[in-house]
Amino acid sequence: MSMIARRTLLKGVAMQVARAAMRYEVWDVFTSKAFGGNPLGVFFDADGLSVEQMFGLTREMNHSETTFVMRDGKVRIFTATQELPFAGHPVLGTAFALRRTMPDAKKIVVNVPQGPVPVEFEGERAMMLQAKPEFREVHDRALIAPMLGLKPEDLEDLPVENVSTGRPNLIVMLKSMAAMKGVKFDWVRLSEYFAKGDVQRGVYLLTRDTLDNSAAVHARKITPRLEDPATGSAAGSAAAYLVKHGVVKSGTVVKMEQGHLMGRPSELLLSAVKLGNGTVEQVKVGGSSVLVLEGRVNRIG
Repeated sequence: MSMIARRTLLKGVAMQVARAAMRYEVWDVFTSKAFGGNPLGVFFDADGLSVEQMFGLTREMNHSETTFVMRDGKVRIFTATQELPFAGHPVLGTAFALRRTMPDAKKIVVNVPQGPVPVEFEGERAMMLQAKPEFREVHDRALIAPMLGLKPEDLEDLPVENVSTGRPNLIVMLKSMAAMKGVKFDWVRLSEYFAKGDVQRGVYLLTRDTLDNSAAVHARKITPRLEDPATGSAAGSAAAYLVKHGVVKSGTVVKMEQGHLMGRPSELLLSAVKLGNGTVEQVKVGGSSVLVLEGRVNRIG
C-alpha cells in the first residue's frame, strides 16, 4: 500500500471513530424542572456530518428542533424537514450546553446562520437578545376568529398583527382561558387566506387570563403537525407586541406561561423597550434549562 493510500485509509478510519464518539446532550428548555419545557437535542463536534445525517439524527431525536455545534463555534438548527436560520429555544438550550465547559461565563454568543445571538446569564437563568422587531400586516379580527374556531368577541380589542424578531408570527390576543382551550384551527382556510401574501410562520395565541397569577400572559403555539410547549422566537414577537400596545410596561421583565395544556409546563421571561418615538427594540427572551440526557452516537450512515 502506498503512503498516500495509507494516509487516506487512516483519515477515513479517524473520521469514522470521531463520528462514532460524537457526544450529544438533551436539554429541557424554558423550565427549571426535568420533563417540562421544550426538549432540545445538541450534538457536538458535528463537522463531519452531512446534511442528510443531520436530518437523520434530528428525526431520531424526535424533538421539534435539534442543533449541531461545529468546532469553529457555528451552530446549525434542524427540524425534521428543514434547516432554520434562527429559532429561540434551540439558541437558549445550546447556550446552556456550551456553558457547561465554561461555568463562570456571563455571556455566550450562539452563532446561528441568521447571525450571532448573545445570551447573558444570571445564575441559573439566561436572556437572549433577539433581532429588532418588524411589525407587519394587521388583520381583521372578524376574518381571523372563525378560522380559529372562535367568535370575534372572543378576541381582545387589540390588533391581530404579524410581528417578527427573526421568524414572523401572527399575534392574536384572546380574552379568556376558555377561548384559549376552545380553539379549533381550520388549517385549509388559514392556508388559503395567508397564501394571498402575508408572510408568517404561524399563529401565536396569547391571553392575560393565566393559570399562574405571577404570569403576565399565557401562550399557545399550534401547528398542523404539533403543539409547541415553548416557542422562543414567537415569544420575542410577543414581547415586542405586548410592549408596543401597552399590555406590558417598557423595560420590565415579565413571565409568560406556555405548554401547560399539553403537559409540558414552560416559563419564559420576556422584555422589550419602547422608545419615545414608538419604536420597539432590545427584545429579550429567556429562562432556565435543565440537562436531562447525555450520551454518544454509536453509528451513522
